[in-house]
Amino acid sequence: MNLDAILLAGGAGRRLGGLDKASIRLGGIRLVDRVVSAAKRAGAARIVVVGPEHAASDGSVSVREDPPGSGPLAGVAAALPSVTAEWVLLLPCDLVHPDTVCETLGLALPELAAPAGVHDGTPDGAHEGACDGILLRDESGRRQWLAGIYSAAMLRRAVGRLGGELANRPLRVLFEGARLREIELGGGLSGDIDTPDELRRASESLD
Repeated sequence: MNLDAILLAGGAGRRLGGLDKASIRLGGIRLVDRVVSAAKRAGAARIVVVGPEHAASDGSVSVREDPPGSGPLAGVAAALPSVTAEWVLLLPCDLVHPDTVCETLGLALPELAAPAGVHDGTPDGAHEGACDGILLRDESGRRQWLAGIYSAAMLRRAVGRLGGELANRPLRVLFEGARLREIELGGGLSGDIDTPDELRRASESLD
């Protein structure tokens, strides 16, 4: 299956004291560059980075949500015109373990063409047909919407359904009615960096 990636790097980093997440470094490498490299290793042919121009990584396509800073839903909508693949790897720029996240999702990619029950609160087998995507959930059962592979066609339909009401709305509304499977990835491996403590722990984990 052909795969592109959308990487969201337009957040204001308010809980990090206004730090620009895309410019933060772990192990001497920018967060955004770590995620771009992991997406490439997972097979993404084109990577669209949504955020300020300086957030772009080598070989990536740079776009900006409208208006700037209006949230991940607006970011996905801004990136979709640059996507040419059937499937989209959707990621934040601040994953602590991007290789693990991308590898886990990449291994599940071939399953997307197979009919199966969805995991949206209905019993397995309650629906049949091709799946719209796969996403991770953490050990607490929380769905990680920004750690998934989704049908580009489904994302475009959802954005069209929502019309122009995108700014600062929760990302989960994009997936209402979608047929999704979930993969549990525990041990904090699907986590990102939102606070100074999380940044400190991530840095210590790489020492």
